[in-house]
Amino acid sequence: MSVALISAVHPYPTDCGKKVVLAGFIEYFASRYGPRNVHYVRVGGAGPADFPVELHVVPAPSRPDVLSAIATKVSTGRASLQEAFLSSPRTAGSIASVLAGIAPSLQVYDTVRTAQYAGNDVAAHQICYLDDLFSDRYDHMLKAARRYRDIDISPLGNFAEHIPSWLRPVAENRLGQSGLLRLERALVRRSENRTARRFRRCLLVNAGEAAALTGRTGVSPARIMSVPPLVSAPPAPIRRYSGKPEFVFLGLLSLPHNDDGLRWFLGSVWPTLLSRLPNARLRVIGREARPGILELAKLLGPSVSIDGYVADLGDALEGAAALVNPLRFGSGVKLKVIDALGRHLPVVSTAVGAEGIASGPGTGVLVADEPDGLVALLCSLTDPTRNAEVSRDAAEHFRTTYARAAVFERYDTAFGSP
Repeated sequence: MSVALISAVHPYPTDCGKKVVLAGFIEYFASRYGPRNVHYVRVGGAGPADFPVELHVVPAPSRPDVLSAIATKVSTGRASLQEAFLSSPRTAGSIASVLAGIAPSLQVYDTVRTAQYAGNDVAAHQICYLDDLFSDRYDHMLKAARRYRDIDISPLGNFAEHIPSWLRPVAENRLGQSGLLRLERALVRRSENRTARRFRRCLLVNAGEAAALTGRTGVSPARIMSVPPLVSAPPAPIRRYSGKPEFVFLGLLSLPHNDDGLRWFLGSVWPTLLSRLPNARLRVIGREARPGILELAKLLGPSVSIDGYVADLGDALEGAAALVNPLRFGSGVKLKVIDALGRHLPVVSTAVGAEGIASGPGTGVLVADEPDGLVALLCSLTDPTRNAEVSRDAAEHFRTTYARAAVFERYDTAFGSP
């Protein structure tokens, strides 16, 4: 049994959700079939010497290729922008040549961008990993832009890898951002629907999005499935919670949904919590904080610290009362929530922040959308007895859904041999 994964993303280091999922697929296939029988076909970039499976690098599209694809495919509605940015006859020929040499039993294409390189006869027997429904993601961003006029919806936070440098100025103003998102929302929705109908099976991380794609395409539910990401938890997570009102926010702060959620939390939730717990502390862990966050943190004094990147999260999280995830918009499963569950750390989140993850009593993920509700949940978790109870719920949630054995069992079903 040999397997080929075709992607334009280098999965290491696993510093974002997309890479975590791809690295998990590699680990799963290498465990099941042996590293020498697993082939990663990457479009563009250089190949590191220490890649864990067989790596094949094929040339990325040239600028003339991209321009041609935009003119002939995007303008006619036959492809999304992200497909056009990866469209090239030379790339197609190179991928076909590599696959002919490998003759893999199973081929896994990473999103609609590489799915375009599988002909209908191939797709009918193979798998496409769709990641999230990008059409829904762009819809959420557009709705958030209308509702929250102060947010920056720049696609460059969520869309940068799809946009060539020469097109970026278009995406750096409000009109250009909205126009690109509206166009891509419509185009990629067609591509998602087309891909779901062409491939033997399509995989998404979010079960709700899998159901939505099934509903809008009429494809059998057996052909559209959700799979959990493989998130590595510490071998023996340690909880040392003593009752201190200390909380943690974790995430790349340049992403619009993280920036907006944290600014809202600091402005609308944290002052109320301080009035009830004057010695409360919030530790913000994440790179690329924007000026607005830094100014808010300064106004709030020592109760909030902006710590930037932290290599070892163990010390920061094992003594915290909870991870705070107060997002107001966004889509897809937030891997930091799963990581917190793996560390037996209670999570307090908005419904958007917990999307795609079971939440509520018994899950370790407590949800509220209004400031007063979030404050009540955070205060309740400063009671060591209550915190220990929710911590146990988090540990069990991770064990049954996201631990290696549970994830591999789901992958066995999803990647069943053709």
